[in-house]
Amino acid sequence: MREPGPGDSRRRIPASRPSRDRSAGSLEDQALSLREEGRSYAAVAQALGMERSLDAQAAFLRALRRLDPELRGAASSRELERLDQLEARIRARDQNEPDKMARRLGALDKLRVSVRQVSDGPS
Repeated sequence: MREPGPGDSRRRIPASRPSRDRSAGSLEDQALSLREEGRSYAAVAQALGMERSLDAQAAFLRALRRLDPELRGAASSRELERLDQLEARIRARDQNEPDKMARRLGALDKLRVSVRQVSDGPS
């Protein structure tokens, strides 16, 4: 069997990114579960064999989208609470480094926006 060439329409999916099949749903559910346990996105990524914490966050958000609206709202509220706690830690830890604090708080705001978009999205 030959390797796909540049003109082939099928592309290989890197091993670190699961295809969107049942195993991906399971991976997403695991990301949701681990995040609900209080693990950081970096820890979730490591536990699930993902390359980056952004991959773990994306899996978490996909799982959140699949929840029924009532459960989604409760899970989103818990996530926003965790992000509020993270903000308090960032402000305390980085108070003497305003540039670093501003960068981290900006990233944190993006996380909040993502969760709110999923929470407020279609049922």
